[in-house]
Amino acid sequence: MTNDVTCRHLLDLCRRSEKTGAWQYSAFLSPAEQNSFLLSPEGMNYPFRLMGGYATAERKILAVGREEEAGQPDPPLSVIAVSPKNMKYAEVLTHRDYLGAILGLGIDRSLIGDILVRDHQAWFFCLSSAADMIASSLSQVRKTAVVAHIAAPDIPELEPHFAQMRVNVASERLDAVVAAFTGLSRGQTEKLFNAEKIFVNGLIEKNRSVRLKAGDILSVRGFGKTVYG
Repeated sequence: MTNDVTCRHLLDLCRRSEKTGAWQYSAFLSPAEQNSFLLSPEGMNYPFRLMGGYATAERKILAVGREEEAGQPDPPLSVIAVSPKNMKYAEVLTHRDYLGAILGLGIDRSLIGDILVRDHQAWFFCLSSAADMIASSLSQVRKTAVVAHIAAPDIPELEPHFAQMRVNVASERLDAVVAAFTGLSRGQTEKLFNAEKIFVNGLIEKNRSVRLKAGDILSVRGFGKTVYG
């Protein structure tokens, strides 16, 4: 779906929640789709949360509802843990490898949230409706035989790991910070902004002159994440 079509669908969820008094949940949204909703004047009239399963998630679901009517939200999210069947024959696998294997099962991308890869293991979020099917069917990633199972959501591996990094910046403008973080010139970072590869707190940021606040999470696709401070 285009972002505009997705936004209309999300607004329909908002209206349904108002009508029923119950929480309504979307599928996983890309940062661009989240931006489309957040820029919608009508969307801001409804109580909602964006939830991805952990604090720094990029792909999130929209949860719409009023706690005073519907209680606490119970988002339909599950965590799948994947590990090699035999570590001796395990390849070094990437985010793209895991995503390709999951989509190869016939799973729609909107059912899958963030994928976290650590060493020879991976954890990813999915809608609970797809969890059993994925866990029972995912048996190979590239040439590596793997075992997948539904895991508890509160495992240490899902906590973000940040290494301290000190850089000198010409100014506090976002393009200057991105240039220092990536090692590119400010002119070269223009391509990253145009390609919508710059995220602040999980959302696309196109304004090069915006100033980051302490605690903001800057993500540059292809380069990594950092906490600004």
